[in-house]
Amino acid sequence: MKLLPALAALAALTFTAIAADLHAKETLALREGPLKPAVAASMAVPGLVQPLEVGGRVLIDGGITDPLPFGCLRGKADVIVAVDVSGGSAERGGVPDPWDSLFSAINVMGHTIVSHKLKEGAPDLVLRPNIGIFRMLDFLQASAILRAAEPVKAEVTERLEALLK
Repeated sequence: MKLLPALAALAALTFTAIAADLHAKETLALREGPLKPAVAASMAVPGLVQPLEVGGRVLIDGGITDPLPFGCLRGKADVIVAVDVSGGSAERGGVPDPWDSLFSAINVMGHTIVSHKLKEGAPDLVLRPNIGIFRMLDFLQASAILRAAEPVKAEVTERLEALLK
């Protein structure tokens, strides 16, 4: 039966969601337990999505403390590829409204954290997609975001193949 090897391979996959403990002020790698609360906690953007209580801890979006969480993969993966979107959106000029100001501040903090992390030790491959025209909450523009990434597919494939040899 071909289905059994496929199911065995799927069962061997691991998933880690990165959240931040709001009260302990630390990054938390959620590797065990139910998937839904782990993903929900890792996406709880302060000011927009209510924090989630998981295992007695109040959790928010992991990007607050670790916007490029590749460190949790060290020693667990042969090749580590990180996608850095901390560059934020393009300068729009002028004085931003309060929401854009908040999101810009989060981007500045994230970019600063990522810059320091990469100086300490970078993953094998860092991808920086051209996302300048998109804003932090443009979730509903997934198709446009994927189209914007289309031009770099060949380069990424080539770089990954070189790493895997």
